[in-house]
Amino acid sequence: MEVMAPARHWHALQQERLGWAYRAYRRFIDSLSAEVRSHFISASEQQPPYVVVFGMTQVGKTTLLLELMGLDIAAQTRVGQILRGGRASGMSATATTMEYRRSPDQDWHFDDGSGLRRIGSDAAMQAALGELRQRMSERRLHPDQPVVVAIPADCFDSSQTDSGIRMLDLPGDNPADEIEREHVQQMAARYVPHADLILLVGRGDNLSFLIPAALNLPSIEDWQYVPGRFRIVTTFAFTPSTVQSFAAQHPDQLDAALFRARLQQEIRSFDLVLSPEASRPELYYPLELGSSWHAMLAQDTPYARRIQPVVQGLKDSLMADIRASASEAARFRNALDVHVVTRCKREAHLQLAEQQLAQVREQVEQAEALARQASEGAAAAMAEANALHARLAQCSAACEELKTSPSIDASAQVELVNQLWTNTSAFYARINDFTGWLRQQFLDAAPAAGSVTRRLLGKAKPRMDQHIGTVNQLADAEFDVLIRRMGDYWRDEYYPSVSDSFADDKARLKADIRDVAHKVSVLAQNLWMQILAEQLHALEAEAERCARSAASLLHIKTQQNNLRAERLAQADVIHAIKEQALARLERDEAQAARFSTLLDEEYLHELQQRTRHMAGAAQASVALLELLGIVALSDEYRKIKLPQHQTA
Repeated sequence: MEVMAPARHWHALQQERLGWAYRAYRRFIDSLSAEVRSHFISASEQQPPYVVVFGMTQVGKTTLLLELMGLDIAAQTRVGQILRGGRASGMSATATTMEYRRSPDQDWHFDDGSGLRRIGSDAAMQAALGELRQRMSERRLHPDQPVVVAIPADCFDSSQTDSGIRMLDLPGDNPADEIEREHVQQMAARYVPHADLILLVGRGDNLSFLIPAALNLPSIEDWQYVPGRFRIVTTFAFTPSTVQSFAAQHPDQLDAALFRARLQQEIRSFDLVLSPEASRPELYYPLELGSSWHAMLAQDTPYARRIQPVVQGLKDSLMADIRASASEAARFRNALDVHVVTRCKREAHLQLAEQQLAQVREQVEQAEALARQASEGAAAAMAEANALHARLAQCSAACEELKTSPSIDASAQVELVNQLWTNTSAFYARINDFTGWLRQQFLDAAPAAGSVTRRLLGKAKPRMDQHIGTVNQLADAEFDVLIRRMGDYWRDEYYPSVSDSFADDKARLKADIRDVAHKVSVLAQNLWMQILAEQLHALEAEAERCARSAASLLHIKTQQNNLRAERLAQADVIHAIKEQALARLERDEAQAARFSTLLDEEYLHELQQRTRHMAGAAQASVALLELLGIVALSDEYRKIKLPQHQTA
């Protein structure tokens, strides 16, 4: 067996230091779709960085990605105009999810899902993008992959090293409809998890883009779980007067740390809670870009001169982050970070589900309590209504009673007429006495105690005293004929032996007493009948009120029972969503665990081979090199398997 020279042997060992990881990675990505594999087939450093840019329109995303790709300022203006597809300056350049890359030649290359084609002029490219936007606005284009735009090579700054960065511009605005929402969701789910780096972009004067509701896309929402894969970029971060005033308050030399700390302070003012990992200053990039930045530099103001090195340093640092994100270890870490995300999501889903279920349980208990109260109230109202209807049923009997009661019995008064002296004065006195007696009888007139009427009316009774005048009128009218006749007599004394006047007047007085007593009895009966009618009306109204109240309470009971059923169904949905999410996360976790297991398998296999080679080495120098190779192998394993901040 030929013995390799030490230098060559060591070089060979170094070349193979990550072979085991590549083998594990290739086995892992076999489980991914063909489209995803076409973008992320290799973890090699030779593959250019793939960066996702996420944010709302009109925040400078296009300018940012063009500058990061290496376009000079003149080319940025040219390309930016073309990418707007003929729209006026200040209008959004993004019609859908777009992937930007460097063209291999001086022509544009364009793929809207119908195949990659070469476009030889700026005007033709602008027209193609305008037509693309039109198709999107008319809902005639529903791509299942990003639209690819390759920018001519002569647009790139020749003084800079070709980084080959590919940029995925993911729209961050609220979708216009369900189709657009599903498209953005699909693009995010397919490409974001495997990107080398994700830039969350927003204006420096509007940090609402970091509110969780604005980051509800697959993997974008994970930024606080694995913040090392994300960078927070704010544009127009140095032009506002408030920032210039802030800089003026720090007369010493300005640095990036100062503005990063200010940015984090403003983020927290939005009540956004940053996890300890997401609070690392090196993840935050307040920047100034494009024509506004170059115009500021051209003015050469003291402020521009002070911040220029800060902005440039931040841009250089961001570019370094992008390049570092495409390293072998970083790409392996991205695959391994799935288990971090799934664990955090599992905890978040469980916590959210428990909060939702606790809220639903409380609502169910409230609904049950209200339904119970409504049922009890309805039963009480119905019982009261039934009691009122029972009293109403007695009204007919009371009406029959009031036809004959109260009744004024004047028979004793009639008998007293037989005792009169034979003179008109005795008649006048008897009339007066009877009228007084009649008034008192009227005042005392009432149905018999214990009668149906008295039980029904209770303490209710008519105001008899208010009708004494009517009694007097009835009496005066009844005795008027007799009194006028007696007034025509020429003497006060009767002479029964001579005339029948005494007998006739007594008969007339007896008849008048009977008649007026009957009329006053009818008056009393009518007054009591009015009270009975009023009581009947009140009882009917109260019974109706009780019935309505019972019906209303029963309706509330039905509503609360329905609400309880809805909340129980909602709890079932929450359980189902939780179980579905946990099942999905378990699959993701299993996938991450599978990659970790594959790494362990390949590492142990490589370690065993290296150990055998070391043990079988014919020369001590070779054995030493094998040992050093094992140490290097272990170091690579540690860098891949442990988080970056633990290996730094």
